[in-house]
Amino acid sequence: MNFNPDINMTYTQENHGDVILFRLEGSLMGDSTQNQFKETVLKLLDSGQKKFILDLSAVRNVNSSGLGSLITLFSRTRSVGGEFILAAVPVNVRNLLHITRLDTVFSVKETVGEALDILKA
Repeated sequence: MNFNPDINMTYTQENHGDVILFRLEGSLMGDSTQNQFKETVLKLLDSGQKKFILDLSAVRNVNSSGLGSLITLFSRTRSVGGEFILAAVPVNVRNLLHITRLDTVFSVKETVGEALDILKA
């Protein structure tokens, strides 16, 4: 299968003390990488990790499957007393969050730096 940056997602993980930052790129459309990403976060939660930031600055599109994954990860993190912040959300994704009223559910910050400051405080 050829990599199509418009439909596939990639991610990288960075540790910042007790905060884990994921930089997502591409589209959250329910592909195998998105499922792998979700499993990675769930395993980290199971191992006791509780602070996550998702840098969405390079995310181009999100569909209902992508939103479903974000909701699952948000709820699981909150259920163990953790924090789950979306940062640097592009305008089109921010509009989708607003239309679906998920902007009232998720913690959304303008920059990754702002999210890190909050979780490190």
